[in-house]
Amino acid sequence: MENLNTKKKYKLKRFLNQLKAVKGRHTELVSVYIPKGFSILKVIQQLSQEKDTASNIKDKRTRTNVQDSLERLIRHLRLYKATPENGLAAFAGNISENESKVDIEVFSLEPPVPVTTRLYRCDQTFVLEPLLSQLDANVIYGLIVLDKREATIGLLKGSYIEKLFNLTSGVPGKYKTGGQCLTQNSLVQLHDGNLIDITKAHNPKIVKSIEFNNKTITNSHITDVWDVKKDKTYKIVTKNPRMEVSSSKDHIFFVATNNGIIEKPAEWLKETDKLIMPEKIDVKGELQNLNSKKYYNSFVINKQGQNILKQKRLKKGLLQRELAKKAELFQTTVSYYEIGRQRAHRTSLNHLCKELKINFEVFLEKYCSPLAFKGKSITLPNLLKEEFAQFVGYYLGDGCSEKDRITFFEQNKQVALLYKRKYEKLFNKTISYRFRENKNYHQLRFTSRPLVRLIRNEFPELRKTLDSEIPEKILKSPNKILASFLKGFFDAEGYVNLSRGVGLGVNNKKVIQQLQLLLLRFSIISSFHEYDNRANKYSDNPRFTIDITEKRSLNLFNQLIGFTSLEKVKKLNTLISNKSGTTYVRQILTPGSKIRSLIEKAGYNLQLFPKTNNFFRDERNMGKEIFKKSILSNIKDKNLYKELERIYNIPLLPVQIKKIEVKEEQTQMIDISVKNQNFIANGLIVHNSAARFSRLREQAAKEFYHRIADVCNKEFLEKKELKGIIIGGPGHSKNEFFDGDFLNNEVKKKVLGLKDVTYTDEVGLEYLVEISKDLLATEDITSEKEALNKFFSTLATEAKRIVYGIKDVEKALEYGAVEILIILEEEIPDKKAEELEEKASNMGAETEIVTEETQEGKQFKNLGGIGAILRFPIS
Repeated sequence: MENLNTKKKYKLKRFLNQLKAVKGRHTELVSVYIPKGFSILKVIQQLSQEKDTASNIKDKRTRTNVQDSLERLIRHLRLYKATPENGLAAFAGNISENESKVDIEVFSLEPPVPVTTRLYRCDQTFVLEPLLSQLDANVIYGLIVLDKREATIGLLKGSYIEKLFNLTSGVPGKYKTGGQCLTQNSLVQLHDGNLIDITKAHNPKIVKSIEFNNKTITNSHITDVWDVKKDKTYKIVTKNPRMEVSSSKDHIFFVATNNGIIEKPAEWLKETDKLIMPEKIDVKGELQNLNSKKYYNSFVINKQGQNILKQKRLKKGLLQRELAKKAELFQTTVSYYEIGRQRAHRTSLNHLCKELKINFEVFLEKYCSPLAFKGKSITLPNLLKEEFAQFVGYYLGDGCSEKDRITFFEQNKQVALLYKRKYEKLFNKTISYRFRENKNYHQLRFTSRPLVRLIRNEFPELRKTLDSEIPEKILKSPNKILASFLKGFFDAEGYVNLSRGVGLGVNNKKVIQQLQLLLLRFSIISSFHEYDNRANKYSDNPRFTIDITEKRSLNLFNQLIGFTSLEKVKKLNTLISNKSGTTYVRQILTPGSKIRSLIEKAGYNLQLFPKTNNFFRDERNMGKEIFKKSILSNIKDKNLYKELERIYNIPLLPVQIKKIEVKEEQTQMIDISVKNQNFIANGLIVHNSAARFSRLREQAAKEFYHRIADVCNKEFLEKKELKGIIIGGPGHSKNEFFDGDFLNNEVKKKVLGLKDVTYTDEVGLEYLVEISKDLLATEDITSEKEALNKFFSTLATEAKRIVYGIKDVEKALEYGAVEILIILEEEIPDKKAEELEEKASNMGAETEIVTEETQEGKQFKNLGGIGAILRFPIS
């Protein structure tokens, strides 16, 4: 970057002072910055569009002034064939101090230092910060932000930050074996869709995990598991949506802040902290097989099977009557099975296979075909598809089974009759229906022992109400099949509340927690609640419910799952049409200030984005749909749109903590280690534990520090204009780097200080500068004090080598005797200062500009504000 001599600096100062004096009565002063290399024609097109947009300004005078200013500015820019080498700064507005007169003036400047900011803004004052920063553009500081996993190195030139390098290490995060634990009932999301208690987590199971570098959901292996006892349990409950997870005090959680995602142990968490949850959990799922054949009552044995039975008997040297006696069967039964004259009953065939050492299930699969009693076949599904999944869902919600029948209980006649028709067709079996008037429900009865066997054996998780779970085969199925299961479940137990949303309630906590996670496979966000159920005279068990209240989630539920009941469908449609799009659930994870920075760097006026000020100031979060309508839809720049669209599509959401309950009692907990260092538990993204990585981690961190130091030594060692270096980072990483034997000693001497910074990317550099103003200000004053101290100490010891006052300084310059020329800022007229500095420069003398902010500066002012240290006395 070009250094500014006094002549250029004072020319820039005069230009800035002229613009500072102009004050608009309203937001009518136009500022435009065109960066080096950017097309001036595109800026003219943008200003033309802004001129059209300005027609919407309500105040007539402001509207006219803005439109006239833009028109004058457009005409001025057309005088340029191309953008100047260093870019262009242009301004236009009414400069008249008389309210009754209008005097539109255009000001433009080809800056002495390249412009890097593209900006258009209408305000009450001209935007001058990019030019003001150029006054100090020859002041350079080194910037380093780092932790063990990432480092960014840059330069501060004036107020412009130039990123030089971004380095990453792949060093895993820090954790402690057997420390970071969750309670045994925590549900862990596996990659295949299964949801398991953390007690069942082990290698080589694969969990859903978050890749924080690119903020995507991926798969990661479990590597280790520990069983630990803890004396304290922290129950953390969130709101919007309501979730809960219980952990040890030292379990690490990911927390979304205005400075990025940080890590906190449970005991440091507070209400209003925002944890992180997935917006959607993508699971491919696989079609599940059902071994239906073995559940039928009667079978026909084919010729090959008949022959196998006979050959096995002969090989054992048994007569038919001898085999029949051993198997407790009639001889005719054995004879008929061998010649195929009689259908085989499952019990007698099983006994026969057992005596002949034949695998019964394999024999059924290969050599038998099912045959129902009295010749009428019942059709049992061989694959878990949509229709049967819906049947299983309803069975979980409001079904029961006995030895030879399954019964459904339904309040709505239309639903009951539809289910009757649907499953008579599926099972090829008549289903009995009747209305139980005394109990006010419609009863469907499926009388079929094979069907009961299939349900109990293929879905063993379906037990009594309090003990049931959503079956593993359902969890691992593709989403279409899962949606049908959920439809059946919601048909049985779901409801629509017009003042709130869609809900479902049961007396089983685990089923509700599983359901909350399952809905995330469709990006349906729901809240989990627990009630004491005192009002229910039929049950003392607590009641657990799921509520879906967000409009987008309700729409997704309606499109992908829905209800069979026409009454519920109608109520749901009414609910959705009356719902507001405002959401406290599905919000943008990236801080508003970072998005504002991206928008401003692209040259957009923030006035284009109404009702976003609080979001841009990080005072509140913004829902995704509002972000899409208020911000994304107003972006025309393709690169900016792509970046903001990426932010919009990040599949992670902040979720605020509502309360934290601490329970002091010994509790058994589980600690797992995951290769990717995090996993999804009870719908929240939590850290893992892994002591076996600690030594590798420290070794990798040291290697990374050496890489960072190599870059810093190369960039900073020979840079003579470098005034100092500031190092920032989270935790102790910056201290380890600075205190260790990494940086060259000469580079280390230039370090001004260390600062706590959360981010370690380009945003981290910006934040480091923001919080280091004390160090930067001290450094500038130190430089002034050094020059003035040298002046006054030389005056005290070698007075003949000092001159002060314009006349004596001019005389010393004529003799070529000046070593250092010192000028007090704004004390000497601009033209005179330029003349004297030019003479000093021609003879190889240094010029130091000082202020009267220090005691030495005030003393120097009493000497006339100008002086010089001489190479040799001249009198």
